[in-house]
Amino acid sequence: MNATCLDIIPTFQILEASDIEFASQAFAQKSFVKNDCIEIPGSTAQKIYFLRSGLVYSQTADGKINWYEFEGQSFADIESVFFHQPCTHYIRCAEDSEVLWTTKRNLMQLVTTNHRWASWYASFLEEIIRRLHSYYQGLLVQDASQRYRELIALHPGILQRIPLGHIASYLGISQVSLSRIRAGKQKK
Repeated sequence: MNATCLDIIPTFQILEASDIEFASQAFAQKSFVKNDCIEIPGSTAQKIYFLRSGLVYSQTADGKINWYEFEGQSFADIESVFFHQPCTHYIRCAEDSEVLWTTKRNLMQLVTTNHRWASWYASFLEEIIRRLHSYYQGLLVQDASQRYRELIALHPGILQRIPLGHIASYLGISQVSLSRIRAGKQKK
C-alpha cells in the first residue's frame, strides 16, 4: 500500500514520514456501501478501523444505537479486539464508507519493532480512553437535551445524515422526546 493512503492515521505529532512508510504493509483499505455490516454479534473481531469517509455506527441486536463514528475517527469492537470476547453488537455503515484497517497483531508488530509506533500506540489508547470517558461522563451528568445540543454542535450536519429514530436511540430517549427537545418544549 502506498504510504500516502495512511494520511487518515492520526500521527499525534509522533510519527514521521519514514514511520508511515515503514507501516504501509500493516494496513489495508476497504470500501463499504450504506447498510453493509462490518462486524456481527458472535464473531471475534480482529480489526481496528480508521474512517476516511462515510459514517458508521454500533447497534445492539434489539436496535439500540451505541455510538456513531465520523470521518477521521477510529473504531473497533473494543471488547472483541482488545479482550478477545465475541462481538455483542453490529457495526454498520450509515453511508457509503471508506476505511483503512489493520489488526491488533499488526499493530503489536509495529510497536515491538519501532519506538515511535510504540509511543503512537500509547497515545492512541489514551485517545480511546479520553473519548470513552467523555461519552460516559456525558451520560452521567448531562440530560438528553444537553447531549443533543452537544451532538449538534460537534456534528452540525448530523440531522441530514442520520435518521431521527437513530439519534433518539443514541440519546436513550423516545422519538417523541426528541421531537420535544428539537422544538424546545422539553420538560425541565
